[in-house]
Amino acid sequence: MRVRAWSSEAWKPLFFTIWGGQVFSLLGSRLVQFALVWWLTKTTGSGTVLATATMAAVIPGVALGPFIGPLIDRWDRRYVMIIADTLIALSTACLAVLFALGLAEIWHIYVIMFARSVGGAFHWPSMQASTTLMVPKQHYSRIAGLNQSLQGVANIVGPLLGALLLEFLPMQGVLAIDVLTAAIAVTPLLFIAIPRPRAIGQVRASFLRDLREGFRFVASCPA
Repeated sequence: MRVRAWSSEAWKPLFFTIWGGQVFSLLGSRLVQFALVWWLTKTTGSGTVLATATMAAVIPGVALGPFIGPLIDRWDRRYVMIIADTLIALSTACLAVLFALGLAEIWHIYVIMFARSVGGAFHWPSMQASTTLMVPKQHYSRIAGLNQSLQGVANIVGPLLGALLLEFLPMQGVLAIDVLTAAIAVTPLLFIAIPRPRAIGQVRASFLRDLREGFRFVASCPA
């Protein structure tokens, strides 16, 4: 498979091809997240179940958050994004099969939400960290604003689409949409390389130092 190298003169088509795939992935994830929460609400009506599901979806991001930045600085971000999207797709596909067979149980949803959260914890930070390497410096603020707008739109449109689709599709059909959007996100990454930091070799030797500096920076921020 031939992977297309990056060209600073033609950054727009390369960047927006990758970015467009990530848009589909983000919308699919938000859609499925709402669908699962709504299914739990209708099926159990239990606040404890919803709280447990929320913890399963939140804990990986909170626990892994301090370590993700230093790690993705040392890894090939393209592979991180591919693996993260693939993990999300595979876990969602497994849950779709369970629903199709009538075997889905609440604890299955907890496990899948946890696995999806682990993938998501690495996925979007890798995309954000890669943006500065794919986009010319003078466009940083515009792309940052675009990314923020995307997050806001996904948080609004995703649940709306999830609620609408649940009226017309069985749960396994809704879950299959997330598998499809993940495939759309991964496909460009198989053919387009993402530039790596020039100091990657130096960075590898200082993981603990970077981690300490990150905690020190957070602690020094005014409340």
